[in-house]
Amino acid sequence: MLNIGLEGSMFDSRLRFSIEYFNKKTSDMLLNYPMALSTGFTGYDANVGNMRNSGFEFMLAGTLLKTKDIVWNMTWMGTCQKNKVLKLTSESPEINNGFQIYKEGKDITTFYIAKSAGVDPSTGKQLYYAYEEMDDDGNVTGEYITDNYAVANAHKYFSGKRTPDIYGSIATDLQLFKCIDLSILTTYSIGGKIFDSRYYSSMDNLYPGNTWNTNILRRWQNPGDITDIPRVEIGGSEVQTSAYLIDASYFAIKNITLGYTLPESLTRKIYLTKVRLYGSFDNVKTFTHLKGMDPQYSIGGNGTDYNYVPNKNFTIGLDINF
Repeated sequence: MLNIGLEGSMFDSRLRFSIEYFNKKTSDMLLNYPMALSTGFTGYDANVGNMRNSGFEFMLAGTLLKTKDIVWNMTWMGTCQKNKVLKLTSESPEINNGFQIYKEGKDITTFYIAKSAGVDPSTGKQLYYAYEEMDDDGNVTGEYITDNYAVANAHKYFSGKRTPDIYGSIATDLQLFKCIDLSILTTYSIGGKIFDSRYYSSMDNLYPGNTWNTNILRRWQNPGDITDIPRVEIGGSEVQTSAYLIDASYFAIKNITLGYTLPESLTRKIYLTKVRLYGSFDNVKTFTHLKGMDPQYSIGGNGTDYNYVPNKNFTIGLDINF
């Protein structure tokens, strides 16, 4: 691991900053080692991979306003990270992992999945893109459209990754008249994708009695229908496509705290040094493309699972210092 950092302050510490470059190599990663299907097994876990994580972490903090009665501070923290698989098994430079792939030279969370081409208005079948050849960078030649799911399954595309472009937090605190304090903490992530497996399962129910997603109401039903939802089939076959990859960006208000401190002239009369009454609100709101699910808890991006937005908590407290 290599870390190089720089930190400093300016303008009588009203502006503070730090930046750090990191480069970490991980060897002998535990991955699923593929085996020939003729053995009766798909693979077994083994130490077969090396990868590198590198990037920058930064912090920028400042006092935006400072007077006799008002002090306003703000802090912005962020991380920009790149991941790269350096080496896999000697037998193969890539390992398929469902709709993701471990491939030398690519991010370990890279999606490798069939590419949706919409719905055939004549038949209601799901359409897919396919190609004659693809190079190591994902560039294709001889691209065409097909409704054959087996062909689509054999002609997958590199379709982004889970790793965000930047993620971090923004915090601010405000003090008014030496008695009122307000602090707000937010987190954010920009870029990256998640496979919305819960939505996929609700659009392709396997068992009688399961709940359908309301989007099934706009499915193809008659020749000429223009829609993005294919026809519903009993015993039909299809392959998971890029249509179920969702933007994983989010902005979350994690905490808001408001407090009031009694004046010293009053606390001295009751033989106390400090009395503060406060209210704190946790997990206020998460803004995301996912409805009901929280992308913060899908690190690998290979499915949303049942990870719901955390419970909202409201706390009222009293701090007394003698």
